[in-house]
Amino acid sequence: MKIAVNVEAVGARRGGAEKYAGSLVRSLADAGHQVSVVARLVDPGELPSGVRHLPVPLSSSLLLKPLRSYRFARASQRVLQGESWDLIIGLTHVWHQHAMIAVSGAQPASLAANSRRFRGAPRRWLWWATKLIGPKLWMHRWIQHKQFGEYRPHLVVPARMVAEHFHRYHGVPYERISVIPWGIESGRPVNDAPTVRTMFRWRQGLREDDVAVLFAAHNYELKGLEPLLEAFALVAGRLPQLKMLVCGSKKDRAYRRQAERLGIAERVRFLGFVEDIRHPFVAADVFAFPTFYDPCSLVVLEAMRAGLPVITTDQNGAAELYIDGREGFKLASPWAIDTLADRLAVLAGNTELREQMGRAAREASARFAVVDRTTEMLAALEKAAADPAAAPQGAGTVRPHFRRAREVRTA
Repeated sequence: MKIAVNVEAVGARRGGAEKYAGSLVRSLADAGHQVSVVARLVDPGELPSGVRHLPVPLSSSLLLKPLRSYRFARASQRVLQGESWDLIIGLTHVWHQHAMIAVSGAQPASLAANSRRFRGAPRRWLWWATKLIGPKLWMHRWIQHKQFGEYRPHLVVPARMVAEHFHRYHGVPYERISVIPWGIESGRPVNDAPTVRTMFRWRQGLREDDVAVLFAAHNYELKGLEPLLEAFALVAGRLPQLKMLVCGSKKDRAYRRQAERLGIAERVRFLGFVEDIRHPFVAADVFAFPTFYDPCSLVVLEAMRAGLPVITTDQNGAAELYIDGREGFKLASPWAIDTLADRLAVLAGNTELREQMGRAAREASARFAVVDRTTEMLAALEKAAADPAAAPQGAGTVRPHFRRAREVRTA
């Protein structure tokens, strides 16, 4: 099958959506399909042999920067219309597609969650005011009008929460939505993990009996580092063995200041961007990710695979993939700080429970293998490709060998 994957950027270093795009392309290529990536940027080494990159040219004018998403969607459409495709898959703010994989979730839901970062009503209102007067919000609404008003793509979402958002905010019928949790690639195991753990912890000044809570994200604000630091401070005084590792971004100045104000600066290690995230996973004992919004956080699934008990929120689609109290804990909100502090204290003070939850998390993560999700994903994409109502103008229709290729690969 001739497939185009339309996404602005592909690269594991850029974020969850960009990382997932690379995983999707590799799984489609492994299934025997002819895959092209229509993107503005592709990091070296992300595409397997035989996968084409069709670049989407965009000028770098600062004046046009607020309109970048719309310009990318229009430019992508022109590139895609240059060839005939059996299936076009969109992963970002694009509209010329048979199927949309909602890696970023529904934007209205994301905005509502973003606003909850501000506990005070005046700051929240001010934030909304800046959004409403800026061009970006209205540009995205225009894109969404084209996505769901002019076109009828099938949606693939990673969680029931996200399906509900698209039905509520965009009126997408449930029968045009497939719920398929993200899969994670097998990855390379860490050689001599005990030594890596010992050396990593030694470099961070952690003792053998310290309990290290790991937080890893690119966007510290949206992923809940502020409430996590507050919760950590509530229990740090009575749990001297509790330490914290923060990694993923160099934009941590405000959080360093927060840690100083809370009196926990000596207990929190800010690592910035870590080249190999497997090492912090091996070194940590708990993974905490009190995000304000995540369709289905890959980093939570990766932490579970590493054998860490996890703490995340009900605003994370990944929370649907484990049971509260078995593989970790769930929070009603990032601002449930007392509950978050209690869960940190429980895990820090109970080695047996921590190890039991870690084993359960690792066992549960076996269900998230990308090879297992590929069969479900290909079935959903086949449905989209065969639906004339979903086909953008000039895209073509599904060819019979699509089903045969999938059956051969999954037999």
